Amino acid sequence: MRCHSRGVKSARKDAKSGYREGHTVSFLRKKGELCAMFTVILILWGSAAIGYVLRRHPFRAVGRLTTWSVWLLLFLMGCEVGANPDLISQLGTLGLEALILTVASFAGCMGLSWAFWEYLQKHPKNKNTGLSNSLSEASSSPISPKPSIRQQTGESMVIVGFFAFGVSGTRLGWIPVLPPEAGFYALCLLLGCVGFSIGQNDEMRHGLRKIDKRQALLPVVTAVGTWLGAISTALLIQRHTPADWLAAGSGFGYYSLSSILITEMRGAELGTIALMYNIFRELAALIGAPLLYRMFGPLAPISQGGATTGDTTLPIIAGCCGNQFVPLSIFHGFALDFTVPFLVPFFCSLS
Repeated sequence: MRCHSRGVKSARKDAKSGYREGHTVSFLRKKGELCAMFTVILILWGSAAIGYVLRRHPFRAVGRLTTWSVWLLLFLMGCEVGANPDLISQLGTLGLEALILTVASFAGCMGLSWAFWEYLQKHPKNKNTGLSNSLSEASSSPISPKPSIRQQTGESMVIVGFFAFGVSGTRLGWIPVLPPEAGFYALCLLLGCVGFSIGQNDEMRHGLRKIDKRQALLPVVTAVGTWLGAISTALLIQRHTPADWLAAGSGFGYYSLSSILITEMRGAELGTIALMYNIFRELAALIGAPLLYRMFGPLAPISQGGATTGDTTLPIIAGCCGNQFVPLSIFHGFALDFTVPFLVPFFCSLS
């Protein structure tokens, strides 16, 4: 009887000890994610402030350094995926989950952007044209030339190629397993370049002055539509938490930075889903923009393009929606670009 009692007490003690250890590990992981989130914010805001102070002295090398940083980070992310055999075996499943998230967020963005356009049409500031005076004036301002769709698509394929090279090189044994700190240091370099570029860029400040306040709510409409899709995906696929799906969706097509942030904070599996989702979203905007314009109105292609409407998808949006929507498209892209380094770590820290 005493032996049995001692056994029960020992088991309870072991269970309590295991619970405490698990709770401690969870707390430390959460603390590390919060630390990473604040590090991201500090680096981004600090480099943006430096860029703003030096805005009269442009540093063209920052653009090249940003590109190289993205290539390096996607390569390191591929190495991490390639070093995980279980993750490799699940690539088909991860692609399907990314496609489901893409369709769900597409439905949310299309529904809300159509409703927002209908509201603007029924309550126009300029009753003669249905468009605001500020947007019409903005359309006459000179727009800096953007790369062609073919060039932008080629750049996207190069980025995907670096990811694929990291995966295949690690799987074939050409590349040794790299320490996890390498990805974090490369991420800090990228964030510094992104923040510095934002601080030196005058287009967003000029766009804020030219765009009607009501139309400036379009990035909010896009974000809410995307989050509705992410929550719907969480109800269908419960393998990840709702906060994980919100983090993946909050890339808004900015696949390089968002997938890297998620990989650092939540692991390579969710980072791979985020990478595929953001690529699918961008391709849907590039291929389907004319059809989306006809079915859901001129705000729909912009909403679907997400963070890419300031560069990659801008030419196709200008072609199908008209030049009067170019300033709004640029503002929309810049606004969502700026939120990615904040929203993604925030949702990751909630998981």
